[in-house]
Amino acid sequence: MDENKQLDDNQKNILIGVGVAFIFGLLTLLFTSDKAKTKTKSVVNRQKAKHYVGSKFNGNKKARNVVDNLSDDEINNLLGTPDKVKDLESKFSNMTDDLKDYVQDKKKESKKVMNKLKR
Repeated sequence: MDENKQLDDNQKNILIGVGVAFIFGLLTLLFTSDKAKTKTKSVVNRQKAKHYVGSKFNGNKKARNVVDNLSDDEINNLLGTPDKVKDLESKFSNMTDDLKDYVQDKKKESKKVMNKLKR
């Protein structure tokens, strides 16, 4: 009977060890996955920035090398700039279309008023 109890203790110890290893592995995966995602995202953004700068400066190596000296925040700002410019262009285009419509409406109204005055 002492042998069965020792076997049960060994099985418990093995299960506890496996459980602790599993939890440790899971926690390691969770903590490193955020770091890995962040690092991967920064590397991808840096490559995008190099390509963007290279295309805008006709493949100038010096311009592309400047990207290597930028921080991750500066690279994110650099990559976000074209999107912001496109948004501004879109808003400006909408505003000019609205202004054009407004002027045309006022022109029609003034023609109606002029026609009434002529009668």
